[in-house]
Amino acid sequence: MLPWLISGILLLAAFGLFVLWRRARAAEAEAELAATRAERERQEAQRAAQREAAQLTALNAVQPEPVILLASDRTVLHLNPAASALFGARAEAGQSLIVVTRSVELDELAAHALEGGEDLDRQVTLNGLPYRARAVAAADARGEAAGAVLALQDLSAVQQLGRARRDFIANISHELRTPLTSIRLLLDSLLAGAALDPAEVNSALEKIETEVLALEQIAQELLDLAQIESGQALVRLVPTPVAQLVAETVERLAPQAAHKRQTVSVEAPPDLVALADPAQVNRALGNLLHNAIKFTPPEGQVWVRARPSDGDVLIEVADTGPGIPPEDLPRVFERFFRGDRARAGGGTGLGLAIAKHVVEAHGGRIWVESEGRSGRGATFRFTLLSGER
Repeated sequence: MLPWLISGILLLAAFGLFVLWRRARAAEAEAELAATRAERERQEAQRAAQREAAQLTALNAVQPEPVILLASDRTVLHLNPAASALFGARAEAGQSLIVVTRSVELDELAAHALEGGEDLDRQVTLNGLPYRARAVAAADARGEAAGAVLALQDLSAVQQLGRARRDFIANISHELRTPLTSIRLLLDSLLAGAALDPAEVNSALEKIETEVLALEQIAQELLDLAQIESGQALVRLVPTPVAQLVAETVERLAPQAAHKRQTVSVEAPPDLVALADPAQVNRALGNLLHNAIKFTPPEGQVWVRARPSDGDVLIEVADTGPGIPPEDLPRVFERFFRGDRARAGGGTGLGLAIAKHVVEAHGGRIWVESEGRSGRGATFRFTLLSGER
């Protein structure tokens, strides 16, 4: 009897140990599964964070305007490169918005958005420049404000363009009125039947021709601008003799130079070939030559030269006019820009901008050199692709 009892006890003990071992293994397996699941979740969270970081980096790269991300207490969470550049070394995440921007207006705008106010645009001045500021709150799953995005837009270029367009309209009105008034007065004299000798009649007709040419130039520049802005100014590059381009342009503007008794000298090798749209290059070169003739005093000198240069074709127009002040040189190719009065002399302020567009559409570049001294004039140069490649 005793042996059976001992055997039963041992069996029960073995069974208990087996159950404990199974439970331990199950707990161990469950712990391993939980660890695996936690590691997977950690990796997924890490990949999600990496994706968000990559998206944020991409957003920073394509967003040229300053953007600031804010927490619900208006602590700065992130600044894109444009915002960091705007606010300087003090712009660091973790600081309050007002410390970073030093702007009460921006702080109030962000507070308004976080308090659930309507989205507002506000114009502020930062570092002496005008900006449009807009703050938009971001809500969490419960609908409560979790933070905000503050975006800034630099308005200086917009305001400058607005002023330029207003000046342009005023200039156009003046430029149209002046030749039209002159033509009307000259025609009134001719039609009145006054006792005019042939020399006076010819002089009046020459003046009318000059004013008509001025009107044609204005009309052409306005048409060119309309085509450029509409994208209709297509460029078709074909091998073109440069001497022919120069000769056509000089011949077209020769009457204006002759009227001022100016000498136009041409230097262009007959075998020089450029890849060009002849009509477009004639337009650009014509604008440069027209300016040179206009600003050069009577009996002055104008040069049109062409030559090979570093595998390209270099064309230049030089004059003996008053030159261009150094402070105006960086802006002469801007639309509507009219610089120093000594060299303004009328016009729309579009000719050089149109020439720049044409040259760049040809894959070339254009620039100007001038000492800003009377009699030393200015030299405009531009390049075209060589047609001999």
